[in-house]
Amino acid sequence: MDMEELRKEKLERLESALTCKEPDRVPILVFNDVFCGKYSGYTAQEIYFDYEKWKDATLNVAKNFNFDYIFTLNGLEGMFLFASFIEKAPEVAANMRFVTGPYHQILEDTYTRWPGIELKEDVHPQFIGKEIMKKEEYDKFIEAPIKFMHEVALPRICKNLANPGSMEYNTTLTRLGAEATNYGNATLQLIMELKNIGYPFFPMAHSYAPLDFLGDFLRDIKNVILDLYRDPETVKGAIEAITSHMIKTGTISGTIPPEVKEMFGTEIVWCFYPLHLTEYLKPELYNEYYWPSLLKVFKETIKAGLLPFVLFEGSHDTHLETLQSIPKHSIAGMFEKTDPRKVKEVIGDRMCIMYGPPNSLLIGSTPEKVHDWTRELLVDMKDDGGFILFPGVDAAGIAKDARPENIKAMIDAVEKYGKY
Repeated sequence: MDMEELRKEKLERLESALTCKEPDRVPILVFNDVFCGKYSGYTAQEIYFDYEKWKDATLNVAKNFNFDYIFTLNGLEGMFLFASFIEKAPEVAANMRFVTGPYHQILEDTYTRWPGIELKEDVHPQFIGKEIMKKEEYDKFIEAPIKFMHEVALPRICKNLANPGSMEYNTTLTRLGAEATNYGNATLQLIMELKNIGYPFFPMAHSYAPLDFLGDFLRDIKNVILDLYRDPETVKGAIEAITSHMIKTGTISGTIPPEVKEMFGTEIVWCFYPLHLTEYLKPELYNEYYWPSLLKVFKETIKAGLLPFVLFEGSHDTHLETLQSIPKHSIAGMFEKTDPRKVKEVIGDRMCIMYGPPNSLLIGSTPEKVHDWTRELLVDMKDDGGFILFPGVDAAGIAKDARPENIKAMIDAVEKYGKY
């Protein structure tokens, strides 16, 4: 088949599933990073610090496995940068959705640890997080969240931004902007090379749950949960203050030029949301402090023509009823620890559900067992459409040590049992 015809076939398959329709078969959507490196003979350090090796490894995997979509996450969550720059410098912020290894070297951020620097050369990078904003600083944040990020938070998060206005500070920002251009160019080259071998691409915006922003980047998770008990009204004020910025972050980054949409042949623009606090909050706290602001952000990004692409990290079992309030057929969600059968039982065909073999199975099992596990999942989930196979659900992507023969067994099962 001609590569352009193949790309269009995969794109149509994905678009149908994402909008809760029946495609010709269940699509396979893959996120990964270090797996590409190991499969292609590279260390994690090489994948995260050398863009050419990252591209080469991704293309190698894309050619050798019959996925419908592949996206390599060669960085860690960077919303603290993205949200800080998106309003005034969207062209730079567009390449700061994730903190890359080179960004870490330039900024010397205290949030992350990287292979070959703080970690051994062949392990996955780590997001550590820490308390950046003190409890007594909530009012200052509420008054002007983005100003607080620039004047207080970023200098504390990044060692090389510790002295605003200094030569080191200005040099660091200059180097960061140049590296953002390098990363953006490398990403575009990879997308175009994937397109040339028959892979589609969806433009991607980025946003965040307001309470997660406070917990991940400012107060740390344990402190923000304590704050909900100690000073709930102040936390509510901070949530309200940052919510409008999370809406802007999504809508500004989701403003895709018509020529870009035309180039990729789709009107669908993903807006990526990783949800982190869900399993830490009992339903009363979730329903009062977490869900209302997130739902508001969802609705506004949907109104702007974007499709929220949500990683429901952790367990979402006790919060499934809240998903009934999402506009029908308007989001796609990957569930890490919640059985998709339960999701479908509670919300029906309201949203596109993504799920697949966990890494524990892809790493430690046999091809026969992976094939059977995938077949059983497809039998239970594919009816009526709106389902995408997403392997490696327990790590938001395929892990380094997943066995290639198990991945191929999964693909074989989809090709045999995933047809409509």
